[in-house]
Amino acid sequence: MRLKKKIRRVFHLILWGLLFTGAGILLGFADYEQNGTICRNLHYNLIYGEADVLVTEADVDSLIRSVAGQVKGKPLYLINTEKIERVLSKYPYVADAHVYGTHSGDIIVNIYQREPVIRLVTETNKSYFIGAKGALLPFHPHHPVRVVVATGAIPDSLFIKAERHGKRLPADLISTSPLLTDLYKLALVIHRDPFLKAQMSQVYVNHQGDYELIPKVGNHLILLGDTECLEDKFKRLVIFYKQGLNEIGWNKYTIINIKYKNQVVCSKY
Repeated sequence: MRLKKKIRRVFHLILWGLLFTGAGILLGFADYEQNGTICRNLHYNLIYGEADVLVTEADVDSLIRSVAGQVKGKPLYLINTEKIERVLSKYPYVADAHVYGTHSGDIIVNIYQREPVIRLVTETNKSYFIGAKGALLPFHPHHPVRVVVATGAIPDSLFIKAERHGKRLPADLISTSPLLTDLYKLALVIHRDPFLKAQMSQVYVNHQGDYELIPKVGNHLILLGDTECLEDKFKRLVIFYKQGLNEIGWNKYTIINIKYKNQVVCSKY
């Protein structure tokens, strides 16, 4: 009986060993087959959200070629998807990038684009964007972006440090620049409100540091003042638009002052 038990135990051990060995061989063959798979296609998924297009398939294809050459026709094991991801992620208009290969020979490229909320035009007419997450982005002359434009007393010196950080707005620059902090704060409020986003065209920074708004509809200037209590100021403005100007006409006044608490002061020159 003891001998039979020993034989049975040895038989089970040998059987399990063969099973594990066979599984390892199968996995090895599968791995070899995957590594030998040729890249047949690249599939681009460009996610823009509500933003205008700043990244095209041609841009992505050019960036991939710059780091990996001609990808189609290459074995998947020769394509460094992590390196491609790093290059794509450094492109200033890209918020995030994911690149991976499939067993069928496809390379999948998922791109999440940044969303500009304001265009800044400096005193020497240089342009930048600020994104919804606070990144400073270069102006793209070939892709129009429908966002509010800030002009006036915006010195070029504000952007020297940002240029050194690869055209992204560092946290310390935001915190040490009241002007950029204010413009970013103001842009977010306008961008997130459908009515204000549709109505506001331009922000002008005067030499006293106050902000003035130029609307798309109506021949008037809006005196905003500083960026304190923005929600309250814009609430009063929207009510005045809907309950006042809709009745008396949008060109009735040339100045609408919402700088002061609980007031909307209008004048005509």
